Amino acid sequence: MIRFSHLTSPDVFVEYLPMTICKFFIPIVLISLITGCGGGDGGPPRATIQGSVTFDGEPVEAGFIEFIPVVGVNAAPVKLTIASGAYNSATDPLDNRGVPIGNHNVVITSWKETGKEIKNVMGEMEQEVLQFIPEKYNTNSELKAEVTAKTSELNFELSP
Repeated sequence: MIRFSHLTSPDVFVEYLPMTICKFFIPIVLISLITGCGGGDGGPPRATIQGSVTFDGEPVEAGFIEFIPVVGVNAAPVKLTIASGAYNSATDPLDNRGVPIGNHNVVITSWKETGKEIKNVMGEMEQEVLQFIPEKYNTNSELKAEVTAKTSELNFELSP
C-alpha cells in the first residue's frame, strides 16, 4: 500500500509551494508578455464591398457568399449573408469587418425547400432543403474575385 502521509505535513506545502508557483505560473506570465493579448489594429487591410447575387436571372433569396483568400494573401476567409439577392460586408450579421484586400476564390451556397418533409437527426419532421446552386459555384467553385482598396461592388450572375 502506498502512503501519502508525508503530504500532510504543513512544512511540505511551504517547501514545495514556491517551487510550484515558479514552475507553472512564471512561464505563463512570460508567454503572455511576449505574445501579447491580441486586439489592436493588427489584421490585414480590408475593403467594404457589397453586391448582388443572381441565379438564372433571379435574385438568390437567401444563402452565403464566402471570400476565401488565395495562397499568398495572409487573411482568413470571410463568410457573408445573402438576403433578397444582395450582400453587404459593412452590415453583415456574421462578419462586418470587410473583405481582405487581395485575390479570392468565391463560394456561393443557397438552398431551396423541395416540398417534402423528412426526419431530422432528432427524429422530428422538417422541410427537406437541397443546394440548388451548381457545384461550379461552391464545392468546385470556379469563381474568382480581386478585392482592392477601391473595390466597392462585386456582382455575381450565376447560370445553371
